[in-house]
Amino acid sequence: MKRHALVATFVAPVLSLTLLTNSVAAQDTTSHKPFLGAPSFSILPSALTTCVISCDTGDSKTDFNARFQAVIPTSTPWLAFVAGAQWGWASDSAHAPLAFFGAVVPIVPLNDLTNGWLSFSVDPLGVAGGPGGKGTNFVLEGAVNLNLGAKMMKAAPFLSGFGAFFLLDQQLSRVPLDANGDKDYWNPALVWGAFFQIAPWP
Repeated sequence: MKRHALVATFVAPVLSLTLLTNSVAAQDTTSHKPFLGAPSFSILPSALTTCVISCDTGDSKTDFNARFQAVIPTSTPWLAFVAGAQWGWASDSAHAPLAFFGAVVPIVPLNDLTNGWLSFSVDPLGVAGGPGGKGTNFVLEGAVNLNLGAKMMKAAPFLSGFGAFFLLDQQLSRVPLDANGDKDYWNPALVWGAFFQIAPWP
């Protein structure tokens, strides 16, 4: 039962956003371009490093992180939606499965300056654990993508959605405490690795 509950926890946000996309697109008959676009799906083999700036132990730790996400673009370049899951399955001491969902807010002027090589965004997210977790936490994420495939491998569809990414995530609800028992707002986690868009191919 726990396994089924975990699957439901992680798959539900992705399915909900996909169904919402199809519903809005079907209802929007007066506009040439619907507000919500078709979702893209990516796998992101990566590492997760804790205690990047500060924490109660003072020691940083890095574990393998398996991440999957779906991104739904909108008709404005300033907003997209994201949902997915990640799990540090390679070690018993790594984090348990987590689901995340929320918005992606691209920093459009900065992205334009890099001519598409780099993509910067600020992402307000809800992050939820599986059964036995403490509910959903609000996390503010800073994201940078290095779009190697889109800039260097356009002729190979299976590589054109490839690149590297760096995420800095700070939990803002149920904030962890530092060694003095105070709320530590400088205790982010760094998630870094590669991304591969698996559907649709760019």
